[in-house]
Amino acid sequence: MSRATIARPAHVVGWVAALVALAWFASTSTGAEVDLRFAAWVRDVRAGALDGSFDGAFLGITEVFRPMFVAPATLIAALFLWRRLRAMALLVPLAFGASIAMTYVMKWLLDRDRPAGPLRLSELPALHDGAFPSAHVAGVTGTGMALIQVLAPMIRRGLATALKWAVVALVGVVALSRVWVGAHWLSDVAGGLAAGVVGLIIALLALRSAPVRRMMAGGRRF
Repeated sequence: MSRATIARPAHVVGWVAALVALAWFASTSTGAEVDLRFAAWVRDVRAGALDGSFDGAFLGITEVFRPMFVAPATLIAALFLWRRLRAMALLVPLAFGASIAMTYVMKWLLDRDRPAGPLRLSELPALHDGAFPSAHVAGVTGTGMALIQVLAPMIRRGLATALKWAVVALVGVVALSRVWVGAHWLSDVAGGLAAGVVGLIIALLALRSAPVRRMMAGGRRF
């Protein structure tokens, strides 16, 4: 998605509405049944056909992409991109921060219970915040889409396409890892995806403000 089409206030409203709709669906009996059935299927695959073969890999993924580790990575990325992009480089940490802020507002409001018992790997540490939405997925989505926004115009089309698919794959793997280890329900990771998109749009809108736009080299518009 280009900056010209995504950075509109109406899109924030639309994606927030989608996030709220997901939260409502998750609270219904139908949503709860869908979540439980999917989690039980993942548990059966994990313990049955694959005999726990991927537990270590998914535990590693879920640890590496914790928000507390992604946050400094976004700041480092902004430092590397600053010379080329100036204030536009701030999109990466801003998108991450807005995504996480949206996530924890929803967590606080809903305080949804996480999967427990046999749905959770025994190695998973205790989790004390709400389940909906997934902060892991929100942070990776907001950061990944921000990187697409700032890097795609700078590289060849083939590399830009590869970058987009790499981000999609990463978001998918992180989302699956959160359900696999029993930290989240399916609707939680879907909510994290929506929260990440909201964070990106909010960051783009913030960078469209006049004071920031004057900081941009050559008055670059977006």
